[in-house]
Amino acid sequence: MTIATNLETIEKRIQLACARSNRRREDVKLVGVSKKKPAEAIIEALDTTELRDFGENYVQEYVEKRQILAGRTEAVWHLIGHLQRNKVRQLMAFPPALIHSVDSTALAGQIDRVTAELYPDYRQPILVELRIGDEDGEKTGLPVDELPGMVDFLEKCSHLDWQGLMIIPPAFEDPEGSRPYFAQVRRILDDINRQRKVPLSVLSYGMSHDYEVAIEEGATHIRIGTAIFGARS
Repeated sequence: MTIATNLETIEKRIQLACARSNRRREDVKLVGVSKKKPAEAIIEALDTTELRDFGENYVQEYVEKRQILAGRTEAVWHLIGHLQRNKVRQLMAFPPALIHSVDSTALAGQIDRVTAELYPDYRQPILVELRIGDEDGEKTGLPVDELPGMVDFLEKCSHLDWQGLMIIPPAFEDPEGSRPYFAQVRRILDDINRQRKVPLSVLSYGMSHDYEVAIEEGATHIRIGTAIFGARS
């Protein structure tokens, strides 16, 4: 199966999920998760499909691919994996369109400071990653009870553009298992927006096995890797 063939199948399922939930297709952004895949796979997607958004998990790999694909200005890049504070400066050499995984005030502050230093007239778009469904485990993400403090902190960050929330729910064989977690995050966003003059608009959740449920529960960004690019070695 080619990337183009895989995307044709995914696109049909996205459109059906949008129809079921009375949503417009253009309100759902598909981010192709290209981590651990060669730059040639991204080039193939750019040359043979309409996919333009690509998500990387690891800063070093992200930077290397940005360098290789410097001439492909149509590509839109997302950082979706856990970001360490000591990697922020390396990442911001090539600012991503969106950082999905801000999970602490310390990290937010570091991104804000480095952006202010390197790009004084720029505000880096970010999402806050919440830890839901693994409160006592080892997953990354901001605990929900710390979100009010994060909201207050982000109000002070003049070089960040906070756009919404991201989660990675617990793994379920049945995609319906993800639905309560998606719905919970959507409610949290609604609660935040009731207190804001400028509403947040981005909900990043849904992967290869549960993206249809994610769309039905309000996802604006779905992150699909294996179903597009095949299994990773």
